[in-house]
Amino acid sequence: MGKKTRTYPGIGEVAFVRSRRARRLTLSVKPWRGVRVTLPWYAAYREAEAFLLQHTAWLKEKIEMSGRYEAQAAGREDLTETLRKRAREYLPGRTAELALQHGFSYRRVTIRASRTRWGSCSAANNINLSLYLMQLPPKLIDYVILHELVHTRHKNHGPAFRGLLDSITGDSRALDKEIRKYRITT
Repeated sequence: MGKKTRTYPGIGEVAFVRSRRARRLTLSVKPWRGVRVTLPWYAAYREAEAFLLQHTAWLKEKIEMSGRYEAQAAGREDLTETLRKRAREYLPGRTAELALQHGFSYRRVTIRASRTRWGSCSAANNINLSLYLMQLPPKLIDYVILHELVHTRHKNHGPAFRGLLDSITGDSRALDKEIRKYRITT
């Protein structure tokens, strides 16, 4: 329909957008998009500007909230990149050490940003590890790696799998219970 932008002190850039579907003036503040005033196609821009200026206190509060959200999201991205770097530096080497120590072989280790599982082992014995493992204590990191290494021999969680894992880790059920206390967070 039509769009106009204008900058206001204390508010910043505001987009005035005409819409045939709009029945009334509306005001929105969205992260990374900023402030928007939507106005019906028949409304005057001066009416929309007056509406905007009537709501400056509300707007400033929402702009501040939006800015905090943007900063938190940037912080999460920084954390993810830090974890990714640490994971790439540590996990492949630790997997190789544990495989050598316990007589396992695998094809390759891939670091992923998986949020639903700590690790997995493919049918071709490729091991995938979540970069969020770096938030766990070292003994649980080792447990996840060992769990996946045991999958290179046993592709299910049956008695043979449990027996081998228990012979290496001691009590895998207790470690399973302990790891459930942790959530993948970003």
